[in-house]
Amino acid sequence: MSELIRCAHCGAERPSNEMKPGKIIFRDRHPVSGKAFVNSKTNLYCADKPCHTHDQMAHEG
Repeated sequence: MSELIRCAHCGAERPSNEMKPGKIIFRDRHPVSGKAFVNSKTNLYCADKPCHTHDQMAHEG
């Protein structure tokens, strides 16, 4: 049995074969200088639902 992984957007726990990686691009601030920059991170999302696109829209503000 494959391990359960939690979706980064909806929080559903699913087997790893039902998940897909997705890259999120967002504005961030440097912790020391405080300057704004564009950052990115890769999370796991449900493969059959629009969780990745909804999470990207949520990060756009």
